[in-house]
Amino acid sequence: DDGIMDKYLGGEEISNDELKAAIRKATLNLEFFPVYAGSAFKNKGVQMMLDGVVDYLPSPLDVKPYVAHDPKTGDEVELMADDKKPFAALAFKIATDPFVGRLTFIRVYTGSLQSGSYVLNASKNSRERVGRLLQMHANSRTEISEVFSGDIAGAIGLKNTTTGDSLTDPAHPLILESLQVPDPV
Repeated sequence: DDGIMDKYLGGEEISNDELKAAIRKATLNLEFFPVYAGSAFKNKGVQMMLDGVVDYLPSPLDVKPYVAHDPKTGDEVELMADDKKPFAALAFKIATDPFVGRLTFIRVYTGSLQSGSYVLNASKNSRERVGRLLQMHANSRTEISEVFSGDIAGAIGLKNTTTGDSLTDPAHPLILESLQVPDPV
């Protein structure tokens, strides 16, 4: 950042807020890559890393619109993180949990979803019910009643959903860009 460089070369003091803002701007522009070291096992450096995530990495509001496709017309639709828009999420992982059974990890791009709601699996054109929603924390989980734009959660009850499927509001179907999963070796 030229302003910070001029201050430094001029012998002026640079505030922490100015330095954080410059690091955040460079990180968002992919010109700077903060690296942290730590150990979750011994809880060393974890809080500093989490503070760095909050201070420097983009929030869902900072990212460019995500492009989806209307399955009826084929038109591109831009999605911005907005809790008031219709629900759209991508199933990015399926796991079997010994306590809850089949667990589908979803990333919510827009809208919100309550546990017990019905969603449309737009990839397979089938309606499914989300029984429960879980917020995952390493080796523990917390049941939650609702997820919002930008959230990642575990959904229980999605029987036909597989990795890469688009889950949407039944009245507003969209196909999100699917994950490219390589074949196992």
